[in-house]
Amino acid sequence: MSETPKVRSNLAMRLGTAAVWIPLLLYALFAGPRWLFPALTVLVCTLGAFELFAMIAPTHLLLRTWGLIATLLVFAPVSSVLNESWLAPIVVITTCGGLLSSLVQPTPIESAGLRAGWAVAGPLYLGALFGSIAYLFFQPYGGEWVLLVMIYAFGSDTGGYFAGRAFGRHKLYEAVSPKKTIEGSLGGLLAGLFGGLLAHFWFLPTLALIPAIILSLLAAAAGQAGDLCESLIKRSVGVKDSGTLLPGHGGILDRVDALVFSSAVVFLYVRLWGT
Repeated sequence: MSETPKVRSNLAMRLGTAAVWIPLLLYALFAGPRWLFPALTVLVCTLGAFELFAMIAPTHLLLRTWGLIATLLVFAPVSSVLNESWLAPIVVITTCGGLLSSLVQPTPIESAGLRAGWAVAGPLYLGALFGSIAYLFFQPYGGEWVLLVMIYAFGSDTGGYFAGRAFGRHKLYEAVSPKKTIEGSLGGLLAGLFGGLLAHFWFLPTLALIPAIILSLLAAAAGQAGDLCESLIKRSVGVKDSGTLLPGHGGILDRVDALVFSSAVVFLYVRLWGT
């Protein structure tokens, strides 16, 4: 199957964006000052929250402002920037604050319930999942754990893209993402598995072989689910991309939708079974 000029151009932009971000992230993880990667995570989390609430409530300034604040409030204790004892009070505050912020400007009333739900769910979605990435960074072998999460998410996305283009015949979930195929999904899982084996045999020997295989498949599958979840959000509000910040990728959320879900699986593994 020959590629169209549009496909080649999009792929070139994606590769160009990756060529800028990958060295910066590797530097932040392994060579930069200790504060740099958490600061980048906070920045990306803030931009992601801005995109999410701009999609959900584009004309509701108070709700969008509260969404940004509440997202960072949830991020802090999950990431270990604040002691985790703050988490329960913050969840209570963000729940009440989200509902009240949507009550201040209830019109159009037909979509008020949707906005109220996202005012509560949005900070949990982004604050908790971005917080899980920062949490991993603060653990022993933190840079390696975060690198593994990135391999799961971005490697699975790349493997799925090429497998889907080469072999894709059967739709995976057409109602939500018409272009994704079962064959592409399987290619993404294999790419994630390769990443886990790479970690076990090369840069993260503390991850045993059998856990590496199980974790890889779960994290890669979770990343694909995260991609579908973000597609569902965009389709529900009638937009193609969450933003335009990253050429060839769309917005921040378009690039990290799989990453945050993969990080949640690895976060649970590290938190429950240790490093």
